[in-house]
Amino acid sequence: MQRDRELVDFEIDPTTGKVRVIDIANDDLVASAGLSRQNRDRVLTALIERRALSTMRKDKDEILAAFGAKSPVDLALMGHGLSLSDQFWYRAPGSAERWEDVNFFDNGWDPGFGTAVLQGDYARLATCSLDVPEVTTSGHAVKAWERDDDDIYLVKAAEHPDGAELVGAKLGSDLCALLFGEGYSVSLDVVERYGKPCSASPLMLDRCEEFVDGNRLCAMANMWESSTLSRGGITTEACDAFIDAYLAIGVEDASAHVARRACFSSLSLLLDFNPGNLGAIRKFDSDVWRAAPIFDYDGTFGFPFNGVSLAYLCENPSFVELFCAHRFSFLKSSWDWSWYDTRALDDFEDAIMEAYASCRSLPSAFAGLIARLFVDQRDYVNKVASGGGPIAAVEPTTSR
Repeated sequence: MQRDRELVDFEIDPTTGKVRVIDIANDDLVASAGLSRQNRDRVLTALIERRALSTMRKDKDEILAAFGAKSPVDLALMGHGLSLSDQFWYRAPGSAERWEDVNFFDNGWDPGFGTAVLQGDYARLATCSLDVPEVTTSGHAVKAWERDDDDIYLVKAAEHPDGAELVGAKLGSDLCALLFGEGYSVSLDVVERYGKPCSASPLMLDRCEEFVDGNRLCAMANMWESSTLSRGGITTEACDAFIDAYLAIGVEDASAHVARRACFSSLSLLLDFNPGNLGAIRKFDSDVWRAAPIFDYDGTFGFPFNGVSLAYLCENPSFVELFCAHRFSFLKSSWDWSWYDTRALDDFEDAIMEAYASCRSLPSAFAGLIARLFVDQRDYVNKVASGGGPIAAVEPTTSR
């Protein structure tokens, strides 16, 4: 369903999540979901899988066990597949339920689910409703949605004992605010919930908007099977392909937006670039599109080296500098850089040093290393944005 309009009838194996499309109820709506291609079963399977708990989520097993669910997809189906990100949902055959009866904007949701998750008290979940946005929110972190009188927020629990990675995330948010300005990023604050450090970010949509992530965007642009859009990380070729995908659905500032997203990854040392972390927003039932703001700051400024200890990085700064020079030198001067201000981030390295000063669990050399890497990346971005062109970094000895 899309609100109260039938989209597609399908059968699904709740254990594997594999879908078989039975009937298309509305060709236009199918196209808006990215299902206009012949491989509809595969695309719908992927769409439904992404609108469920991640298989990598740290507390997935505890949540599934509490409800007796066979899989994350089974759990989402039990809760109607309702989301705060878009306006699709699942209705069982013969059901007379309507969008106005079930959607979160008009009806709210059970806050007990999020409280139990953030507290780590999973036994309490058995008494909670499954009509909650948590069961359709992807990502590996422990998280919950909260609502107050002013807004709706996504709260993520820190993984590092003292929340050190949240310092990097907050720095990423601050960088976006300085460089991109209002409307191009989502703010992030560091808060405490039940004695634990967490991040909190407001929902970037209003009730008449929907978010289309990069996966669905590529399906809508008929680029679903593009080998260029590999899930292995950010490249110049992948950025160019996303510009094409944005243009295909009518996003006017496609080149500028992709340049912003790529610039952010380069400056913040962010390795986690995947289609789920970018996308477009449209007004419901209209063709008015805009690029989604930058909204995911996990892994920025110092926590990009999975499996490598921070102590090792600090003891081998030359290795880290060469890695970053190679990995983050992918920008293209022909993209639209008209928005870029070469002076906007002057002295931001001081903010990095100050922010990490209170993190006693980090090696003493960590703050200085990250600040130095940022300065190197800023010099590189300044050159590209000023028309100096991309700088190849094929060999580890390449100098910038």
